[in-house]
Amino acid sequence: MAAIARTARNPEGLETLDAFCATGSLRRAADRLHLHLHLHHSSVARRLEQITKVLGNELAQPAGLLRAGLALTEWRLLDD
Repeated sequence: MAAIARTARNPEGLETLDAFCATGSLRRAADRLHLHLHLHHSSVARRLEQITKVLGNELAQPAGLLRAGLALTEWRLLDD
C-alpha cells in the first residue's frame, strides 16, 4: 500500500499504472494514455519501469499485474 501511495505522489505515474492494470498491455496502455497525455509507448515503458521498482513486483507477470491492480483498488477505496 505504501508503494501505491508513493506512486500516487506523481499523478502521471498513477495514471500510467491505472492504464496498464486496466489493459494489461504496454501498447494498449500507451494508446489509452496517448489520447489525453500524448505519450509514446517508449515513455510509458520508462514510467512502468520506474513504477515496477517502486512496487517491487514485476508488472509484466500475471501475478504482479494482479497484485498491482488489487493494491491500486485498495488504495482508492481507502482514499475515499
